[in-house]
Amino acid sequence: MHKKLAPEERKAQIIQTALKLFAAKGYENTTINSIIDEAGISKGGFYHHYGSKEELLEDIVRMLIGGMVAIFKEIDARDDLTALEKTNEYIRRVNAYKTEKVVATAAFLSELYSSGKNVRLESKIYDFAREHVSPIMKKIILQGVEEGTFKTKYPEEAAEAYVKLFIMHQQEMTDLFYEALRERNWEIVKTIQRKYGFFQKLLEDILGLEKGSLVVEEVMGRTAETMCEKIIGQESPGPD
Repeated sequence: MHKKLAPEERKAQIIQTALKLFAAKGYENTTINSIIDEAGISKGGFYHHYGSKEELLEDIVRMLIGGMVAIFKEIDARDDLTALEKTNEYIRRVNAYKTEKVVATAAFLSELYSSGKNVRLESKIYDFAREHVSPIMKKIILQGVEEGTFKTKYPEEAAEAYVKLFIMHQQEMTDLFYEALRERNWEIVKTIQRKYGFFQKLLEDILGLEKGSLVVEEVMGRTAETMCEKIIGQESPGPD
């Protein structure tokens, strides 16, 4: 007999089971039946919540990105931070969130972003981020312009470019990240960290910030290293 759970508890159970299987077998190799069997639920129990495996994955994406959006909204509401402080605090908090949820993140990001396997889902991610993140980023940029820190005449376009570049760069970094994990190659992690340095310069140019204003290279480079250490199970060899 299947244990009776509240609808939200059942959804959480399905999501956690799916993440476990995605991590072990990959998204493509995980079937709905295997999720049902592993979770110990009926087919009706699964299809009551999700019509397909893609719908389930979309819900996982909304869950993770929704957590990041909630962090952004919380930071934006603070009156004690400058625009630059808000931007850097968001980078720090989101990367801490990703590190905390390293298993959930690692379970599907490679399947999600790797080699354009799921273009439809990538498009949904961008649409979700543009709808929820771009308006907040525009507000922060306008605050920064008023404070004299952000120097751009195009706050709306800069906000959209910021979000789009983050997503595009995440795709590239995810491919490299999983290559580093597969090969247990710390040289690739160093490449990721160098690319974050370039990415920081690009964002600073778009926002009209002075060089070294953002913490992208420091924080995101360290996050990549920490996540690799957790999954590979050994410490980074450090700089040469």
